[in-house]
Amino acid sequence: MTDLEEKKLNGRFFTITNPFYHNTFFDWINKIPVKKRQKAIEPFAGSNNIIKMLYDLGFDDIEWFSYDIKEPTYNCFPDVKIKIQDTIKNFPKVNDCYLAITNPPYLAKNSATRSNINFEYPEYDDLYKKCLEVMLKNCEYVAAIIPESFITSNTFFERVNRIISLNCKMFDDTDCPVCLAMFSPIEENDLKRGFDIYSSSSYKSLGKYNVIKEKNNIHDNKFIKWNFNDPKGNIGIICIDNNVCPSINFCLGNTIKKNKVKVSSRSITRVSGLPKDVNLNKFLNICNEVLKRYREGCSDIFLTSFKGLRKDNKYRRRLDFTTARAILSTSLEIYYD
Repeated sequence: MTDLEEKKLNGRFFTITNPFYHNTFFDWINKIPVKKRQKAIEPFAGSNNIIKMLYDLGFDDIEWFSYDIKEPTYNCFPDVKIKIQDTIKNFPKVNDCYLAITNPPYLAKNSATRSNINFEYPEYDDLYKKCLEVMLKNCEYVAAIIPESFITSNTFFERVNRIISLNCKMFDDTDCPVCLAMFSPIEENDLKRGFDIYSSSSYKSLGKYNVIKEKNNIHDNKFIKWNFNDPKGNIGIICIDNNVCPSINFCLGNTIKKNKVKVSSRSITRVSGLPKDVNLNKFLNICNEVLKRYREGCSDIFLTSFKGLRKDNKYRRRLDFTTARAILSTSLEIYYD
């Protein structure tokens, strides 16, 4: 088994960029009562990169308790010994420890199935969510580097305090888009307006999650029968950004070859269902304008990030069919208005 195959098996990828160098992380951790941040657990330590990164930023007064499921080949912060323990099945009990900071393992259920890897936690679609569950059960405060798609997952949101979208290369061996999510006790969070979202390239909040969602509401019309993945559909959709710029768009269906339209693909599609009295070109222009306003209004946070960064140092995004259907319905309402 190669080193990369072993990492995939365990969902383990090690950080190479310091994600904590951001004002909002400093603000979050400094708001934790002093007695509750004197000790911290690193439950998925790898080679202790996280502890070293925080130490390098001046957090040298924290007493660390470090764990991993297997012995590391190298400990980059030897002052803290890494204890061998399966922290998902047996989370460490440390007296007066309220804080966990980590980069948990990621392993999507569908990827595990394709690779014939046993996935032990069917209640979740990714292993990192099980890791969040056990940490949040045992710690009042948690900071975790997790897939950026968490922002659209609606999971553990009542505990989320703030999130930083990390628009930078975080790992040597995977280009998985990630964020730094910070969790606090429920009473410390703004449950009505939601959590603040930041970009690693800016110290200014993009806004509160629920407020952004309400302001950029688009909705599907169940009475309109849009048929996706129809090879004869007269509406085409390029659903994934390219490597250069935000290139998702609605286009003429006949510009996408029929044999490229597959049920298994979510990158391009053709759609039928447009009423015959609608001018196709005018309708597509409206769709692209609605899409543009939606992307700008929500700063792309409701479009799931895709592999790799674009040349403008922003994540590539993917338009899911549910959102595409809502854009089509909204555009048709505008057309008839």
